[in-house]
Amino acid sequence: MMPTKRRAALRRAAVTSAAAGIALGLIAAPAAACPKHRQGVTRVKGPTHTYHRGYSAVKEVVTVHGARGRTVVDLRVSGFPRSAAGKRFGAHVHQNKCGPKASHSGTHYQRLARSSTPLRFKEIWLDVRIDRDGRGHSRAVVPWRVAKGQRSVVIHAKPTDRRTGEAGARLLCTTVPFGR
Repeated sequence: MMPTKRRAALRRAAVTSAAAGIALGLIAAPAAACPKHRQGVTRVKGPTHTYHRGYSAVKEVVTVHGARGRTVVDLRVSGFPRSAAGKRFGAHVHQNKCGPKASHSGTHYQRLARSSTPLRFKEIWLDVRIDRDGRGHSRAVVPWRVAKGQRSVVIHAKPTDRRTGEAGARLLCTTVPFGR
């Protein structure tokens, strides 16, 4: 037979363990049931293709999160040449995945909207300004979802023209799966 003090200590330990297990279950249960936790975050490192030799050292990280009827796209770049410091480069989500030719990524991805809707509300623009260390970051949040499929994020040679959406030659392309 066990001494009373030891039995009481074991009982307290068992009660404490059970209470901790119940508390952890209560904390974890709402998070598991919440729809936003089921939505995935896609993170892709690139570029998939480089179309200009002067940008062969550039690295990209594209992060996409879709939830509650909207799409968030983050673009982080590094390794731009010193000559790019202070400049802004156009960047957009394009229709298709990247290919060996710059044209393979297709045109800018557009959501269906009236023709009178300005381009900046139908497309995802991620223009990025490069700092003196060759890095840059941009983020776009649109109140609609990009259809599931292989798309791309293309970095162009010039800033985006707000009226036409043009941004010059395609320098880099990263294939990104949307709608996961």
